[in-house]
Amino acid sequence: MTAKLARQVEADPAIAPLRVTDGLVEAVLGRLAAVPPERGGALLATGGLVHLLLEDSSARYSQSTWDISHALSATVGEIEAAGHGTLAGTVHTHPAGIPDPSGTDIATTGEALRFNPHLGGLVIAVVTEGVPREHDLPVGPAHRMSLHLLHRGPDGQTSLARVRGAVVPLAADLAAAGITIVSATSITSWRRAGRGGRARPRLALPTVVALDYCPRLAVRVPSPRPAALFIHPAYPQTGPIAVTGRQQPDTLPALQPLPSPWDPVAPSRPQLAALARAAAGRRIPGSTRRAWPLAGALAGRRVLVAGAGSVGSRIAEDLVRSGVGAFTVVDQDLVAAPNLSRTVYGAADIGVPKPDALARRLRAIDPAVTVDRHATPLGLTDLSQALAGVCLVVAATDDLREQALLAHHAYAAGIPLVACALYKKAAAGEVVLSVPAAKTACWWCAVGAGTPSESYRPDRDYGLGGRLAGESALGPSIHLVACVAASAALGLLAGPASHAGRPLRRLLGQRRTLGVIATGPGWDFFKTVFAGMDHQHAPQSVWVRVEPSGDCPVCGAHPVPPFDAQAGSDIAHVIDQFRRGISASAPSDPETEVRFP
Repeated sequence: MTAKLARQVEADPAIAPLRVTDGLVEAVLGRLAAVPPERGGALLATGGLVHLLLEDSSARYSQSTWDISHALSATVGEIEAAGHGTLAGTVHTHPAGIPDPSGTDIATTGEALRFNPHLGGLVIAVVTEGVPREHDLPVGPAHRMSLHLLHRGPDGQTSLARVRGAVVPLAADLAAAGITIVSATSITSWRRAGRGGRARPRLALPTVVALDYCPRLAVRVPSPRPAALFIHPAYPQTGPIAVTGRQQPDTLPALQPLPSPWDPVAPSRPQLAALARAAAGRRIPGSTRRAWPLAGALAGRRVLVAGAGSVGSRIAEDLVRSGVGAFTVVDQDLVAAPNLSRTVYGAADIGVPKPDALARRLRAIDPAVTVDRHATPLGLTDLSQALAGVCLVVAATDDLREQALLAHHAYAAGIPLVACALYKKAAAGEVVLSVPAAKTACWWCAVGAGTPSESYRPDRDYGLGGRLAGESALGPSIHLVACVAASAALGLLAGPASHAGRPLRRLLGQRRTLGVIATGPGWDFFKTVFAGMDHQHAPQSVWVRVEPSGDCPVCGAHPVPPFDAQAGSDIAHVIDQFRRGISASAPSDPETEVRFP
């Protein structure tokens, strides 16, 4: 090599490092360096990430030459057309002691560059035995790979520069998540598998897709449902996007992007594994080990959560942590700044529909959970359809008309319901159990119009159509009441024979289905109930006996069908008038009237 050429191939610090995947380095070691020189092939990249070796299995080789085959250029074109990458250059082995490109290497690459005017440059990678020099990449224990870029200048002239290399741990990170990425193929294998990329599954190459005008490697995640990771060329500084979907019969899968948080300064491997689990919907082994002895296996249960605010979001989180596998969430609101003080949401959720934010939170806990979302008012939701397959309803809305509508539908469908609401300033709250199979009273008989519960609730905000006005309250006070509701919900899901369900047998048997929980000492009538009990503080609870009214249109002797979605917004008014009419025309029955002590 001449002195002039030697000066040309000195490392140029102005050129960014050439990024190659660890899988490509392993492929070079196994396919090229493992046999005597020379051996070679083409390199393909996605963006600035070189990830694929196409071995020239049709070439003629000698100890000092690589006669590039015509088939190599044709196969590169086929792979590019199939969407598996773009030509980035070549890699080949040299005899020991010749770590840089020869004049023939440079001339051949220059010719290829002239035939590809859309490319700004091509890589010449040379593999030899020996200790890596500065900027060389180690290839196995005994080889090194020097990297050179033949690039086209503004004047159209080409120049050669030696560049630094950087190995990206993509294959190792994917392998730790149970994913294999193919980093090499050959002309023979490609053609045997079928031209145009119809490769056998075990030889399937990663496909390049464009997201936001950026090419990414689409890597399939092993899963019964369609799932993939879209790898950014700047990985691991920029994280992948996880996608998942459902395969419909005779149709292509509809893929949906998942929340894909990424910390560029944290280790990439556990983050990528978490995204892979989310895409595949795999539950973390052992995550419910400390809950199932008390509640049993709940993965097959679906819970409808109506109202995903401070109460509903907290109950849903408790349920998913205990193993509940499916949710239907109904809420028309967006997450707002005041929600951060007492819900499960974070700052990144502000402005996001609550069903979407809650789904993201639940999937972060259990990637296998299924969440159906309805960002609509209950009165405009097809509740008959939404309740299909539901085992339990959690009612936590702040609109009593909607609460009554939902409770009516649930009772008519024979679905148990747990309703939870807070009183003024969260000084106390209520939990209602409505279990049609146990012939308990319905929600309206327990806490509807005309019951003492009505006077403890916050005022109504008539500007919002009858919803309860927001009250200042501390998160722990709300959570105390919500936790009682969550415990009851788990007990109903687990059944009366379970440890979690056993305490409910007495309550349901005695029809004590209205729990009033005080979050501070000395609340209202609790001062009388707990008088003289100086050891009492907070929280405190009283469970009231509630008998179903024989005339109730929901749980009485002659129930009426629940209102449909169109008429649903009027149900509370109708029942309110019905109940008030009964109260005005008939004397109270002390055996059936709901009374606080």
